[in-house]
Amino acid sequence: MSDRKFSRAWWRSVLFRFLAMFLRGKTSHPVNLPENPARIMVLAPLLRGDYLILTPLFTALKKRFPRVRLGVVVTKPSFELAHYDPMVNDVLLYQKLPGWFFSIFQIIRYRPDIVIMPKGHPSFTESLLLLLSGSDFRVGLSHPHHNPFLTHIVEHDWENEHRTTAFARIMGLFGVKPENVAHLLHIGKNPDAEAWVVDRFQKIETEPHYISVNISASQESRLWTVEKWKQLIQAVQSIESGCTFVVIAAPADFKEAEELANSFDSHVFFLQTPSFLHASATIAQTEMLITVDTGIVQVAAARHIPSVVLYNGDHEVYTRFAPHSIPHRAILAERGKWVQDISVDEVIDQYESLKKEIEISRKG
Repeated sequence: MSDRKFSRAWWRSVLFRFLAMFLRGKTSHPVNLPENPARIMVLAPLLRGDYLILTPLFTALKKRFPRVRLGVVVTKPSFELAHYDPMVNDVLLYQKLPGWFFSIFQIIRYRPDIVIMPKGHPSFTESLLLLLSGSDFRVGLSHPHHNPFLTHIVEHDWENEHRTTAFARIMGLFGVKPENVAHLLHIGKNPDAEAWVVDRFQKIETEPHYISVNISASQESRLWTVEKWKQLIQAVQSIESGCTFVVIAAPADFKEAEELANSFDSHVFFLQTPSFLHASATIAQTEMLITVDTGIVQVAAARHIPSVVLYNGDHEVYTRFAPHSIPHRAILAERGKWVQDISVDEVIDQYESLKKEIEISRKG
């Protein structure tokens, strides 16, 4: 069983080809996509940062087909984003058991004219959703395991190009040159969250010169220490005496965020945001975000807030997910190193560099 021929990947490929046999009549002769589709479904069971990077595709689809109903299939982490996404008409929540059967019923009932799989490395379940959609037109980024499920395949370089570039290639099938697709991210606004944040900021009795700081990330290799965050804030405040820091974090890191804020007598506040869109509204109230690499980076890009981002030694992550639609600075740890190996001085240097760029831009 150690032979490559009988590896897990080999069995997966065999299973996919077997299932694709039921589609031979639809896939053997590619046909033109519908000129005026009534419904397009995008399979986007992604984490929140990945969902936001997908939003330029949503914008491009709605621009190309102004009257189309755009439905997205998401999992719970991105449900809030999809619900408030101004480009999305219908949100279909994909759940595991016991909600799996209702999820599948929703997908089958939606009956899209076109279904799009934008993920370059989908799971078996995600690829299977292409079949369950019942659509005759199944568009997706190329991958040897799920290509048999697709009627229209888009070549790409998933490992070495920015995700928005890969997604823009999909629009080529609809008569839109990929280079003409704007790579601008967007994020919806929850009115209650926006009002909640405005109210909290009005209670901060300092000059309106705010910098947001996010200390949370999903991986340990992406975390900075509380002590280094403290040193950074002290250093910036010594340069700009009127600067106020607003600290945000994921629920798992609320204790550390509060500890950081409480270590200062003034001009540093911890805002315990109830949801991701509350965090988005918080960042939008500030002039700059300083953060470790996480989905919040894409929030800042979508809210047009400049950012300083700390990355670990996996430099290709920056290649694929950089917030290149806004002014930003990236500090990359040495290859193989963690974010905690980045020095405070490195971050201060990049903060000052970005600040100067912003000032020059405003004067211009």
